[in-house]
Amino acid sequence: MKRMGFKSLGRIYIATWPYVLPQIAHFLALLGLNLALLGFGTAVGFLGFDVLMDSVGRAEPLSEMQATVMLLPTIGYVGVEALTEAARLEVLFRFLVVSAVIIVATTSAFTLLAMYKVWILQRVNQDLRTTMVLSAEELSLRFHSRTSAGDGIYRVFQDSAMVTAVVDHVVVQPIIAIAMMSLQIAVATLFSPYFALLMLLASVSVLLLALAVTPRLQRWSHAAREANAALFTRVQETFQGIQAIKAYGFEDTNFARFQRESAAALDTAFAIRRDFAALKVVVSFLLALLLFATDYLATRFVLAEGAVFGASLLVLFGMSVTHWTVAVHQARRSRIDAFALHFEELVRVWCLAQDMAVGLGRAFWLLEQRPDVNDPARPEAFPAVREGVRFRGVRFGYTPETPVLRGFEFVAETSKVTALVGESGTGKTTAMALLLRLFDPDEGSVAIDGVDLRSVRVADLRRHIAMALQENVLFPTSIADNLRYATPSATDAELREAADVACATAFIEELPEGFDTVLGVGGALLSTGQKQRLSIARALVRDAPVLVLDEPTASLDADTEQRVIANLRRWAVGRVVILITHRLSAIRAADRIAVLADGAVTEFGNHDELMARQGRYRDFVITDGRAHA
Repeated sequence: MKRMGFKSLGRIYIATWPYVLPQIAHFLALLGLNLALLGFGTAVGFLGFDVLMDSVGRAEPLSEMQATVMLLPTIGYVGVEALTEAARLEVLFRFLVVSAVIIVATTSAFTLLAMYKVWILQRVNQDLRTTMVLSAEELSLRFHSRTSAGDGIYRVFQDSAMVTAVVDHVVVQPIIAIAMMSLQIAVATLFSPYFALLMLLASVSVLLLALAVTPRLQRWSHAAREANAALFTRVQETFQGIQAIKAYGFEDTNFARFQRESAAALDTAFAIRRDFAALKVVVSFLLALLLFATDYLATRFVLAEGAVFGASLLVLFGMSVTHWTVAVHQARRSRIDAFALHFEELVRVWCLAQDMAVGLGRAFWLLEQRPDVNDPARPEAFPAVREGVRFRGVRFGYTPETPVLRGFEFVAETSKVTALVGESGTGKTTAMALLLRLFDPDEGSVAIDGVDLRSVRVADLRRHIAMALQENVLFPTSIADNLRYATPSATDAELREAADVACATAFIEELPEGFDTVLGVGGALLSTGQKQRLSIARALVRDAPVLVLDEPTASLDADTEQRVIANLRRWAVGRVVILITHRLSAIRAADRIAVLADGAVTEFGNHDELMARQGRYRDFVITDGRAHA
């Protein structure tokens, strides 16, 4: 993998901006609320140390602010030489009550802020995820044939989730952490400039170390995501093909492959976490040295009872001090501890950012793919379909070096059933994919009523063409919902009419709840022939002027097939019906037959005309007859 430099990382992070911008008001509100809580915590922290160490521990009087916070009178508590024993106990009691209230309030506030942040980030992720799926739907089958479904699913569900992590860890958390660290350095400087110098020295050392480790983190992250995508694909293929795996006794081999890919995913995931842990240990050691060094200096300042460097400005943070005391020592230590904590968090975020950049780069890669099929700049209206469909000189190949269609010429007229026949792999289904503009021809044109399909909006085209696929895809919902899948507005009467044409009404009404019967996964409640008839009915429900049926009767018995074909011939009046099939009985019933071989139509006519020519079609009929003799 090519190393990602700051420029590459920046480009990926900048690409998140369109998804962040709609939520920018929420992000600014979140930042403001966090900074407000930070300032409140800083002031309360010092007041706590001062009260416990000086007032309770050493009987020193309270300041007016401290007395006000604890709802104590000034008499006996402010401006006296020393607090009495009873006063010290009262201060301690009031301090514990106020502390409990503050802890409950701040904990609740931070919890609400955390929920608020999750809500904002999930809105960002939802926007990206839906955009990715929309983009994937617009890409041609040429793209999908080159990428695995498992990899695409992993990009949508796993890699896209990195947008929330990037916004959180690379934008929100760093801004908050840097703001907090800057504040801690500013406060530490007011205690003594030496503290700021030591903190900056530690910061530079940790930064150089993190930059040195970055390339390794990126390499391991890329390897981990590739391995997990491969594992995801393996699991998907295992569950989808479980029947074939069992039928061919492939369990042991498939399991061995799964073990290898699972081990690879585990090894790469461990490697990146190992490097994370090693860096964290070194950073923790450097920050521990910082704490020891500042503790040493602060202890010397306390023993010398020296003046606090920026005492007058510390008042702004709620700290009324002039000289070094134990309370001041502890208040200073809390600032250094907070700095170290936020710095460790910042380093962790930097390490995670490398993994996020790789994951987000994979997600944006999908968005960067451009569809091969696009709408025209000035689209024409979809024609009325009075004449029919015509392919002229079409050449097409999934790859340039292996053309599938070579000068393909084909005509399907309205009110007729046209059969497209030929051996497997000759391009029948590919030709119909061009009709739907799942691809565009490399040369030639596909037209309806003389209108080139490339001049029509893709959505308009596909709304006027219905197709029953060779694979009978059914969903685990009711039969009615399956039939309405592409036509949600279809009425019950329209569903029944389509089912009648597909000869499906009889078996549907025999089911426990008729059209409301819920099918199992993949239509498990039905036979293959019943699934096929539902697939035909679903295409008919669309009432489109062009209907393509890909092997629609392959699983039907001879009697049902003849009834379905007869119904389709009647239904075809005023419409174009194209039938892709190997079944001779279905082919003979077609009005026109196109024989496809070597990527082109070699014969065209009705059954009797083609038999008289003694060409490929006649050979096919004779061979089929012998096979069924």
